[in-house]
Amino acid sequence: MRSPTRFLVSLPIAAVLFCGVASSQHHPAHQGHDHGHQDGAKAQAAHPADAFYPLDTCAISGKKLGSMGDPIIKVYDGREVRFCCGGCPKRFAKDLNKSFAALDKKIAADQGPLYPTKKSIVTGKNLPARPVEFVHGNRLVRVGSAKEKATFMEAPAKYLAALDKAVVAAQGRDYPLTTCPISGEKLGGMGAPLDRVVAGRLVRLCCKGCIKKLNKNPMAAIAKVDAARAHGGDHDHDKHEHGEHNHGEHEHEHGEHEHGGGH
Repeated sequence: MRSPTRFLVSLPIAAVLFCGVASSQHHPAHQGHDHGHQDGAKAQAAHPADAFYPLDTCAISGKKLGSMGDPIIKVYDGREVRFCCGGCPKRFAKDLNKSFAALDKKIAADQGPLYPTKKSIVTGKNLPARPVEFVHGNRLVRVGSAKEKATFMEAPAKYLAALDKAVVAAQGRDYPLTTCPISGEKLGGMGAPLDRVVAGRLVRLCCKGCIKKLNKNPMAAIAKVDAARAHGGDHDHDKHEHGEHNHGEHEHEHGEHEHGGGH
């Protein structure tokens, strides 16, 4: 039976969480063994950017999401986790601390190469050779010491906003797309692009109308940004494809010319 005291304390907490989803861009990370969870796309759609599941593979099996039908979505203390099939959430929940530790390693491996700064977002000082690294929400964070981590946890939204700013500064200089990954419209054609940070990546949108679609399926946009970065930008990628096409046409025309000369 729940004690009256615990019930009374839970009311303001519920109010804070409700307001936080509406106004904050960041969620608290999981703590201890007490992980609540929700089902459904409605809960997923309301999450702030750092709570979105940032990988395209199942948290348990490692299989590509969508390979076995629509992914199963669970939410644990504000952190979204996606699974390939109905059997994986039970395996994940069997030992949440162990499961999240394994998931955090995957997130760190994914976001680490794009981490935007060599300075602590808490103190502004240079990070040591071996910084304290952890995942808050579904976001990689690096600080200089355990004491700095404790300071971060006192006001995570403040420091994650600073991390977002560092991402925009670092990735905005050579942003690989010239079009919106949601609409396909030319960036700048509808006013100044809107910058959003998801899974440690800068995503630039053409207009406010694309924010909802980004929130619904952020990984699709991230995949386009990553692909463009891997090809050196969408201009270079298009040029490469166009060049290959012209080269093929040139060979075809040249072949026809030689064939005609043979007769």
